[in-house]
Amino acid sequence: MSNIDGDIQNRPKELWAFPNYSCLPDESFQIDLAGAAGEFLANDIFDLDGIQPLESAVMKLSNEFFEGVPVIHVNPSKEAIDLYKDRGDTFQMINVVVCCHSFERRNGKLYGLPYHVSLYPAQKKGVPAEVNAEWIENIDLENALDGQSQYIGYNPFSKAFGIYAGGGMPVSKNTCSDTIGFFYNTYFLSSNYVKSDVCDPGLCTSLLGDSKGMTGDYRKFRFSRYFKRFKSVAPIKVWGCDSPIELFLLQAMSQLGLNPKIQMLIYPDGSVFPSLQSMWEGGIRTSRLSKIITEADFFFENEKIAIFCDSVAHHTSAEDKAKDSTIDDKLNKIGIRSYRVSGKDIAESPVGCAARIKEFMNS
Repeated sequence: MSNIDGDIQNRPKELWAFPNYSCLPDESFQIDLAGAAGEFLANDIFDLDGIQPLESAVMKLSNEFFEGVPVIHVNPSKEAIDLYKDRGDTFQMINVVVCCHSFERRNGKLYGLPYHVSLYPAQKKGVPAEVNAEWIENIDLENALDGQSQYIGYNPFSKAFGIYAGGGMPVSKNTCSDTIGFFYNTYFLSSNYVKSDVCDPGLCTSLLGDSKGMTGDYRKFRFSRYFKRFKSVAPIKVWGCDSPIELFLLQAMSQLGLNPKIQMLIYPDGSVFPSLQSMWEGGIRTSRLSKIITEADFFFENEKIAIFCDSVAHHTSAEDKAKDSTIDDKLNKIGIRSYRVSGKDIAESPVGCAARIKEFMNS
């Protein structure tokens, strides 16, 4: 079993028999983030490269145009570098880290199935590292992801990140594949950006339509999540499972061919969304989050079944049970069935829990 610092503890023994559980596949694979978290979030994260956030002042310095629109490359222009130098900007290197719970072959191609996306800063002596504009000037940011960099022993549920591995370093056969943190993207966050001058990413804002409110919600999220400087090296969650017991159950369900959506927001009208981004795309403002019935740990869309992993800490008191019962009743009224699994049962046999879920789906 894994002894890498940062491994997830108390793994159920039966999971070790799963293919590629204790090691990565021997062949290349593609991470299917859009399939797991939605197209909007995948596109949003895809835009996080180069110097961020992109400012109008930098756009105006471009001497290259496409159909009248300034072209900005991942590597900043000399003029942009001069602007950063004049402002005295420093930069934090931030990695968008994706962890996969298992792997699936579709039409001859192998895909990694994500269960967590987080932001993690490069660090030096235990604190977020800072570089200046001169450093940026001498680095090829466009090839920052060359070599399939990763963290070995990356535990998204704790502050542990294990070991940095660049250049496709072989992963130990004793390292669980779900604690390999793949660098999905990398960006450099400037220190002195002008908030009012920040540009919106065209693709994502076009998906929101003409709603100023929705665009405003999206901007607030980007500033608070992507463009807030790190004060510590604790990872910041963007999307995904909240606990190891959820991960263990997800892995067991995947082995039985069950592929639910993760962390689904459920509204009284029956609408469901896998992320804030898809919620905005669906025309629902952030302020309406207070109106949701619940956020299900997992959700089967076709069967309309919500799965909840009930931990001992939050689901054993009389008050907790009454609250859970109220949620179940509300879901039932809009045609959604609930299935609750205790953390204790998952720890003892996630495969058994997954099998009972499959039976429930067929009942």
